[in-house]
Amino acid sequence: MTKYRFVLLTLASLVVLVAAAGAVADAADGPKLVVPEKIKDMGVVAQGEVLNVDFALVNEGDETLEIKAVRPTCGCTVADFDREIAPGKTGYVKAKLETRDFSGPISKSILIMTNDPQDPTMTVVIKTEVHPYVEVLPRPLVRFNAVLHEPMNQKVTVVAGSEDKDFKVMGVKSSVPFLIASVRPLPSDALLAGKSPQQYEVSLSMKDDAPVGPVNAVLEIETNHPKAKIVPIKVFGVVRALLHVTPSQIQFGSVSAKTQPGRNLIVVNNRTGNVPVKVTGATVNDAAFAAEVVTIEEGRRYQVTVTVKSDASPGPRDATLTLKTTDAEFPKIEVPVRATIS
Repeated sequence: MTKYRFVLLTLASLVVLVAAAGAVADAADGPKLVVPEKIKDMGVVAQGEVLNVDFALVNEGDETLEIKAVRPTCGCTVADFDREIAPGKTGYVKAKLETRDFSGPISKSILIMTNDPQDPTMTVVIKTEVHPYVEVLPRPLVRFNAVLHEPMNQKVTVVAGSEDKDFKVMGVKSSVPFLIASVRPLPSDALLAGKSPQQYEVSLSMKDDAPVGPVNAVLEIETNHPKAKIVPIKVFGVVRALLHVTPSQIQFGSVSAKTQPGRNLIVVNNRTGNVPVKVTGATVNDAAFAAEVVTIEEGRRYQVTVTVKSDASPGPRDATLTLKTTDAEFPKIEVPVRATIS
C-alpha cells in the first residue's frame, strides 16, 4: 500500500512540474526587453558640455517589442528612440543631457514603457560629475528683497575651476538697466581658501529709479577662458515700495449701520531708511463710510480707521479708500472697501 501511495505522489508531482514548465514557457512567449547596460556612468565632464548617451534595447522575445513611451527626468531629453524592435534585434534610446545648469555629481533617469508582458516598465540612468571651468561662489544665483531708495548690494566670487594663472574676468553685463554690476580682482588677504588664487569679486547694486515689482535678470560674466567665455549668474528678487499697507483690503462683511463697526488700516514705511513718507489724508468714495488718519510715528507709521456711518443706507457696498502720501512714486494708494450694510 505504501508503495502505491508513493507512485501516486510521484505522478502528482510530475503533473505539477509539467504544469509549471508550461507556465514558464507561456511566460517566455511574446516580446522581452533586455537592457545590457542600465546605468551609464559618463565620469567627470566639464560644465556646459552636452552628453549624448545611447541605451541599447534588446528584444529577446519571439514577438515584436513596442516602445510605447520614453519619459526622461528634468535636465535630460530624449532625441529619438526605436518604436518597434523585431525578435532578436537591438534598438536604441538616444538621450541628451545638458550640463550647463548642473554642478557636482548628478543622476538622471529615463523611464521606458513597452509591451513586454513581464516587465512593462524599465528605468535606465545617466550618471556624471560636472566640474565647472569657472566657479561662482557661493553659487551662481543672487536673490534679494529690496525697498525702493534703500541700498541693495549683493556679492559673489568668480574663481577659475582649476589652477589657471592666466585666468581673468574681463567684465560683467546686466540684462536689466536698473541693476548695476561691477567686478574687481580680490586682494590676497581676501582670497577664498583652497581655491585658485585667480579670484574676482562681482558686486550687484540697484539704481534709485528701479521699478517696483519682481526682478528676473541675468548677469553675464565675461572671462578669457576659452571654454567659458560667458558665465551666467541668475538674479531673482523683488523691489518693494516704501509704503506697505496691511491688510491689503477692508472687509466688513454683513454689518449694521447703527453699530458703526470700525476697521484699522496700518500703513508702514518698510524700513528705517533715510526717506520718511507721510500719510496726509484718507477718503472713501462712498458716503456710507468715514476715514480718519492717526499718526503713530511721524514719517513712518500711520493708523487709518474706517467706519460705517450711522445714517448709511442699506445694501451692498464696493468702495475704495484713497490714501494721500508724500511718496513721489506713490502719491496715492487705493485700498478696496467692501461691506453689506443693513
